[in-house]
Parts: sequence; C-alpha cells; structure tokens
Amino acid sequence: MPIIDEYELPSRKSDPGSKFGEVLQGIWLEDEICFAIAGGGCKAFYGLGFGHELKSWGLKLRQVSGVSAGAAMVLSLVCETEEESVSFFERIVRKNPRNFYFTNLFRGEKAFPHEDMYRRTIRFGMDFEKIIRSGVKVFIHTIKAFPKDDANKNTFRLARLIAETGKAFLEDERDRNKGLYTERTFRVLRNWNMKEVLFTEADFRNPSVIEQIIMNSSSIPPIVSFQNHGKEYYLDGGLTNNLLLETFPPNAKIIGIHYEPTTIVGKDPRLLDRCFLVTPSKQLPITSFDYTNAKGVRETYEMGKSDALKNKEKIMEYLKKDWVKKAEKLRKN
Repeated sequence: MPIIDEYELPSRKSDPGSKFGEVLQGIWLEDEICFAIAGGGCKAFYGLGFGHELKSWGLKLRQVSGVSAGAAMVLSLVCETEEESVSFFERIVRKNPRNFYFTNLFRGEKAFPHEDMYRRTIRFGMDFEKIIRSGVKVFIHTIKAFPKDDANKNTFRLARLIAETGKAFLEDERDRNKGLYTERTFRVLRNWNMKEVLFTEADFRNPSVIEQIIMNSSSIPPIVSFQNHGKEYYLDGGLTNNLLLETFPPNAKIIGIHYEPTTIVGKDPRLLDRCFLVTPSKQLPITSFDYTNAKGVRETYEMGKSDALKNKEKIMEYLKKDWVKKAEKLRKN
C-alpha cells in the first residue's frame, strides 16, 4: 500500500496591484461566474487547472457545482488550495506502485488504494472556514439509495444493485456515444426506489461533513466503497448527471468543464446554448482511476490551465456585459 506523506501548505501571496485591474474589468465584464466541473476521477484535475487559470484573470466563482471528483475540485478552487492539492496528490501517487493489491484480498483488506488516497487529498486541501467565509454557493450532486435492511438481505441487494446499475450505465454510455438519449440507468434507480440528491453549502456543518458529502458523490464500488450515513446509502452522482448545470440562475454566465461528448447528451439545448462548455483540446494523459501516474496528474492539471489560456479571447467575449455587446454592434453599424 502507498506511503502517504504529510505536506505543509506554502503561504499564498496576494497581489494588491491586481485589485485595480479587477475593478476596471468588472465594468465591462460579468466577472462573477458560475463554474461546473464534471466527475471523471483523475480527469477532473483538468477542470481544476482550468478554474485556477480563470481565477488568475480576476474572475470570481460565485456559484460552483461538482459531481464526484469534480466536487472535490470546485471546493479546492474555493479554498484556493489547487496548486498545493495537486502537489500533494502527485507525492502520494508517486509512492503508489499499483492500482490493485491482490494479496490484500487474502488479508481481508481493501484491494484498491483509491479511497484512502482520495480522502487524504480532500482532507489536505480542505479549509472549512474559508469555504464558509467565501459566500460561494455550492451544489454537489449524488444519488441516495435504499435504506438498510437485515444485514444478509442487504448484502445481497447491494450486489444486485451494483450489477444492475453498472450494466445499465455501460449500455447508456454506448448509446450516448451514438448520440442517442437513453433512460436505462434512470429506470434502475426508480426500480430500487432511489433518488437524486443535491447537497449545498447549507449542509456544510464541519470538515467531516464536507468530506463525507464529496465521498457520497464519488461512490463507485468497489474502487470507492458504498458510502452511508445513518440508514442511507449513496452512489456516484455521475450515473445520472455528470455535469450539473441546471441549478444555476437562468441569466448567469456559466462555464462548464467535461471530458466526453456523451456527458451532455440529453440536456436541454436551450441550457447548453447559454453556457460556455469546454472539453480538453486533446486526449488527456491520464485515465480516471490510474492512481500510479503522477506525471499524468500534473500534465492533466497543466493542460487545463493551457486550454483556458487558448480560449481566453472566446471566454472574455462570452462574459461581456449585454450593454457592451450592444455598443460594439452599434459601432460596427
């Protein structure tokens, strides 16, 4: 199993000279934005890098949404620990030689190292007080499963649920890749009496609760175990909506990060038309659950920053206030 180092957060220095530029920018630009990052395991570091670059331009994240690993990333942006969190995760990934430890099965231990590494990174980058003080509105999407039953019966139901949900999700993904809209996963959820749940900053009572909410949205057995609170189980929110755009105000400027075209299949075209959506400019150098590729983690994060810069002109055009766009149109005429 990996050896996990502790790592001190370096001090962050602010640039007072940038404040004046931000004020001027706010006159012609909608600099308070809504920002969404899709789930995708390690792929979500791309969204973290993209968001970090947006913030460096003076843009303010007033509302954020995240699903699965995307939830951890948007909160890292709110905490302003993105650079430190990437470095910390790189360090523990570098010390993890495998994604599956077969011998652990015989010792009754977890065969997948992902959950422990993920939790430690969340705890490292979490600043509960900063999240609360920020005033940022947060939305985290997950799925609440059935109540607990008798232990033996419950174990059997969990196995069936994993099998049925996984099969439906893979078949839906196959059809979404063809541009088709499907509802197999939704039907499975209805059959199991499950429902979608939205956590917000109002639920953030302390760091442990925030951590658990992120884990609830990231539950992908057996890599990340079923999460439970009291008598309720939770599953990965990406099973039904991997890019949460629907919660933002109708007139807001929304920037959304996802990784595959299938993510937005079936969404309201009118909603998509008023968002600025981004996918990576080329194939990401890491897969979702490769927790051995430290180089890929860093490159994915840096690609997010680079793609934001490449899109800066388009993003600034999208964020222009209506009166500015009207003035420019009149001047051209």
